[in-house]
Amino acid sequence: MLRANVNGKNIGLILSMVLFLIACGGDDVDVDYLGDSYPPTSYVDVYFSEDGITQDYLVIGHATADGGDTEVLQETLIEKARESGADGIIFEGFDRVKTGEQTIVNDIGDVEIVNTDTKSTLQVKAIFIKYSKNL
Repeated sequence: MLRANVNGKNIGLILSMVLFLIACGGDDVDVDYLGDSYPPTSYVDVYFSEDGITQDYLVIGHATADGGDTEVLQETLIEKARESGADGIIFEGFDRVKTGEQTIVNDIGDVEIVNTDTKSTLQVKAIFIKYSKNL
């Protein structure tokens, strides 16, 4: 690694930390799927309520995606539904869930300053369905 010393600071270390922070951020999405799998499908119908489904179907699984923003989560779940062989996906809703908390205590002379930072992520839940005619 390239290392340079500028004003007593190690630039290589600073660059490594910046790259690490960039790698940890972004639209990383974790998907958990519990259900059956069928041959992949090329298209998945998207629903936001079971009321919109006009044909008979079977629930083949449930999925939860965490991280990213709503658009990224939606696209990731649709791709997972395709891979799992679903004909449709019903988005059940989304929520912001707590992922951690960090408390920092700074003693400045006789004063103690306490800062608590709560971390959270967006979570979307979905149901994967298979139309009865395709079983």
